[in-house]
Amino acid sequence: MAYHSLYRRYRPQTFGDMRGQEHVVLALRNAVREDRVGHAYLLSGPRGTGKTTAARVLAKVLNCETPADGEPCGVCQSCVAIESGNSFDLQELDAASNNKVDDMRDLLAKVALGTPGRRKVYLLDEVHMLTSGAENALLKTLEEPPDHVVFVLATTEPHKVVSTIRSRTQHLELSLIPADQMVDLVHEIAADADLDVSDEAVAHVVKVGGGSARDTLSALDQVVAAGGVANEDTSTVELLEALATSDAARALGAVEAATSRGIDPRRIGEQFIDSLRSIFLVKMGAPPTRLSEPEVALAQDFSTRLSPPEITRGLEAIGQSLVDMRQAPDPRIDLEVAFVRICTPASDASLDGLRARIDQLEAQIASGTAPVAAVSPAEPSTTSPPATSAPSTPPAVDPPAAKTPEPAPASEPTDEMPRGGGRPADRARAALRPRSSGGNPTPAKTPTPPPRPAPAGGPPPPPSMRKQTQAAEQPAVAEVAAVQPAEPQSEAEAAPLPEPPTSTEAEVTTEAIDTPAPESSAPASTSGVTVDKLQEGWLAMLDTQSTAARARFRSGQVESIDAGRVRFVLGSEIEQKRCEQYRPQIEAAMSEAFGTPLTLELAVGSAPAAPTRGAPPAPSQREPAHESEVDVHDLTDADTVNASAADRIAEVFPGAELIQEEN
Repeated sequence: MAYHSLYRRYRPQTFGDMRGQEHVVLALRNAVREDRVGHAYLLSGPRGTGKTTAARVLAKVLNCETPADGEPCGVCQSCVAIESGNSFDLQELDAASNNKVDDMRDLLAKVALGTPGRRKVYLLDEVHMLTSGAENALLKTLEEPPDHVVFVLATTEPHKVVSTIRSRTQHLELSLIPADQMVDLVHEIAADADLDVSDEAVAHVVKVGGGSARDTLSALDQVVAAGGVANEDTSTVELLEALATSDAARALGAVEAATSRGIDPRRIGEQFIDSLRSIFLVKMGAPPTRLSEPEVALAQDFSTRLSPPEITRGLEAIGQSLVDMRQAPDPRIDLEVAFVRICTPASDASLDGLRARIDQLEAQIASGTAPVAAVSPAEPSTTSPPATSAPSTPPAVDPPAAKTPEPAPASEPTDEMPRGGGRPADRARAALRPRSSGGNPTPAKTPTPPPRPAPAGGPPPPPSMRKQTQAAEQPAVAEVAAVQPAEPQSEAEAAPLPEPPTSTEAEVTTEAIDTPAPESSAPASTSGVTVDKLQEGWLAMLDTQSTAARARFRSGQVESIDAGRVRFVLGSEIEQKRCEQYRPQIEAAMSEAFGTPLTLELAVGSAPAAPTRGAPPAPSQREPAHESEVDVHDLTDADTVNASAADRIAEVFPGAELIQEEN
């Protein structure tokens, strides 16, 4: 006689032999006892939990000659035929391979045929694999089969079965077998089959089976054939230790050792997730019932060493790596990267990794082992003024007396104004300022009198005076630069007042400070914006405006600026009228571009000559403007002029005279 696997030899033959499915056994046994068997059943559950076994027992008891209390006798001809698999009363069909419409039609064509027994049972295994057409072909017969026919549908994925089929059946769900019942089953089978199995081997096969009777008995067959547990996989325990100790190197070593023994990376991740889930349930106070005693002890040990955030982060990271493995060229990489992230929170940039680092710091602070960073003394600032002894009592303050306001001191060279730049008078003040370093001699001088402020709003000095002033300042600056080559370090390093300068130095200094030297020959406004600056930035400012505004204002010229009022000269009144509607827009853009409120005054006259300095470049020399999209809403219709062509030409050229030829 050929050898049969343990799960085949010890398949339950009655409802009472089934382990861990009391609710299913009770429903089917009562239905048979009370003759209330339904026309269709849907049995669902994980693999190896007894779906096919329950269908066969149901077929046996429905056709048994002498059933007793809802159980088959097991000795009659019908029961023996069903046990041997050659009975016409039980028709088993694998729906995974016979899932076409033609297969289902062929089955349904034989449903009405008679049978040797009282009832005919059709078992459709993996019914969720049927195609849509086969499911539709089954619906009518499944709803109203012949009286002697009972359909039993089995599936591991009931959610994939269409609702129209589920609604026509009685759905019975089978569950995984608890670990204690599985241990008893293994001991009974080992004793009946005269197998020498140790308690360690029993715990191993129950763990490998995971609640499935078929998987457990298959593992028992393997242990018996190998003479004991050989090459037990300890990678899961090593990975849990690496997570508990935050040792990424240990985790990578465990993955490498497991893959070198031929274990698939996906299987490593699944085993780790299963163990981590058990630890999480134990941590939450709801341990799973299918765990063996060694597994319960292991879960309780790690539940005290791992916090719930660490466990959940591990479940999420490894679970995501299992999803990514489907498309990865090397699944080990995704698994190894996931273990590095959960073992070293510093390498995880996600929110969960940040939370894990905070939890570690809080735990270290609570235990008093948190590292404290050494605080170095602050270095003295190089720009802070030297310490001076402050009086213990505030000095008496005299009542304010009316005195002439002194002008603001000359500005120091900054990043905005490079050293050696600015007005000549400012350069002279910077060159004559004493230095704080004691190594180089500095010219002694007394504080110079404040410069005489120019009358507010007064006219600028004539060009002849400006030329004389600039000529006088240039040699003074050159002479002082020869005496003082180095620039001052900072205002805080200024030395006490030096000795009075010579008469020549005082004369040069007074002349250089008292004589105002404007930067440009063009009249300047109170806001500091000059005509030269306006002309230089005019085209760049216009490029930011609409197409119509650019076209109108390119035909004019900035003539002058006074007290924030810019005079813009156009060639004719027609151009002035066209520019008037865009004047507020240009004023706003001009004020924003030059950083000060400016108003625009449109005037008609001859365009002024281009200034020698700061004038806009020629059209051929200008940089190409950025292309901008034309908005049709910005375009305006041409002005309606009733004058004749000759009158319009005369208006464009002021002073022209129309001469009419005499006939």
